[in-house]
Amino acid sequence: MNYGKCLTAISKSLAVAAVTMGLAASSLCAGQETVLHTFTGVERNSGSAPGSLTFNASGDLFGTFSAGGVGEFADGGVFEMTPKAGGGFTYRAIHQFSQATGDGANPGSAFILDAKGNLYGVTPNGGNGCGIVFELSPPATKGGKWKENILHKFDSSGEDGCNPSGRLIFDQAGDLFGGTFNGGGGSTNLFCNNGCGTTYKLHLANGKWTETVLHRFTGSGTDGQSPTGGLAFDTAGNLWGTTFIGGVGKSSTCGDTDGAGFCGTVFELTPNANGTWTESTLYSFVDASTGWNSFSGLILDKAGDLVGTTENGGSALDGTVFKITPKGKGKVEESLIHEFVGEADGSFPQTGLTMDAAGTLYGVVLVGGGTAFTCTEDSGGGCGIVYKLTPNSDGTWTETILYTFLGGADGAIPGDDRLALDTNGDVFGSAGSGGDFNFNQTGCPGNLPGGCGVVFKVKP
Repeated sequence: MNYGKCLTAISKSLAVAAVTMGLAASSLCAGQETVLHTFTGVERNSGSAPGSLTFNASGDLFGTFSAGGVGEFADGGVFEMTPKAGGGFTYRAIHQFSQATGDGANPGSAFILDAKGNLYGVTPNGGNGCGIVFELSPPATKGGKWKENILHKFDSSGEDGCNPSGRLIFDQAGDLFGGTFNGGGGSTNLFCNNGCGTTYKLHLANGKWTETVLHRFTGSGTDGQSPTGGLAFDTAGNLWGTTFIGGVGKSSTCGDTDGAGFCGTVFELTPNANGTWTESTLYSFVDASTGWNSFSGLILDKAGDLVGTTENGGSALDGTVFKITPKGKGKVEESLIHEFVGEADGSFPQTGLTMDAAGTLYGVVLVGGGTAFTCTEDSGGGCGIVYKLTPNSDGTWTETILYTFLGGADGAIPGDDRLALDTNGDVFGSAGSGGDFNFNQTGCPGNLPGGCGVVFKVKP
């Protein structure tokens, strides 16, 4: 089924360091959405974020459902969608998680693939209680059984990290890198559970993967706490990422009432000759002018700048897309590419970005967009949007609203940590609600506005 929606919005580009502003009009019409698969309660239960999608070299799509599945102790799973000769996709679940058996639970982040077509991902729960890093190897023949290999189980004590989040990343040697929201040993408070999170590396030698903790976040001083989203390598081999809170940006705008530092940070990890890594907080978000609370992690553009999103901030307090420009000698400059304005173009971008070959950014916001159906009490109307941001020669960016969700069979509340793009420029993602509204059958009444979610394609 196809859906389309036309809207108007304004894109505001704010260069914070230079205190300059520019406006660029958005496109007036959205693209067309096609629902590729509608989840039911048998496949995906209520109350969890949807998983993101990843293409392999053959054009197959892979993603996760974060809860439910087959069996009494089902805790989410992995699915494959194979293109049909006449158009559309065939859906197939290829792995079922169950923490009752020591496996992971509740996956959500996008996969990365190696040259052999193996999938690598994380689950924030399961294993020994703190989540796992896993590999899924494809069958020898199409339609066969995929094999799971658990590369690492985070210790139940949380000393090596707990609750991994975000997409993994490879270095040139084939080592895996990621972050955990909690753990590392240390304080326990509102956002820290036996530590304020870690960054880690997994190295393969003699058929065995070994974990090394690169940094344990403390949330004190300039250090951030609770890293989220994926990490990014720059051209010099340094790792960059964001933390949800922490840093020196102590502002009541961020909800800080006791000097705890609730705004979040951008950090860099630099490799040392002895194999250790040095972490530096290079930027602390401050208030609405910079955005705050970044869930998304970072990606690198062609110029070597890093881009990401903040859930909050901007002139309307509905979130931002930001850019971090390295200036050398441990200095960076932040600028805002876009500020979201609620009903016009959505609110609360908790999710990450995807960049195409031309440098255009693609993403989703959870709610808003100005449609009549209100998906949450504070959304300002609307069930989320898919958008793109196109760079202009004068340094401004133009926002195009590709699709506004209506909250019905087309889905609602998209939550991808990244969208997937095919060779035709079509955009693929998933929405955590909407789709099938038969509550007795689906068992997903906890997801506003109802339904268990969909996999969708948007043709710009």
